[in-house]
Amino acid sequence: MMMNRVKEVHALPNYRLDILFRNGERGVFDCNPYRGYESLAGIWDDGRFEKVIADHGTVMWPGGEDLCPDEVYDLSVKIK
Repeated sequence: MMMNRVKEVHALPNYRLDILFRNGERGVFDCNPYRGYESLAGIWDDGRFEKVIADHGTVMWPGGEDLCPDEVYDLSVKIK
């Protein structure tokens, strides 16, 4: 389902993301539960978390780390 894809993403304090989805919804996604994931180990230091981008509908970082857009959509707290 392409509606859940990420259009824009911005880093927030405390390892959270402000995400605008292609369907027009906006949500806040807490990345803290993912801090122990080896696949995301490179994003927590040296200001790398703040370099997050939306690329091909998903959340990505310059080192290639990414998050599943469906999971991000399902677990984000939607902002009305």
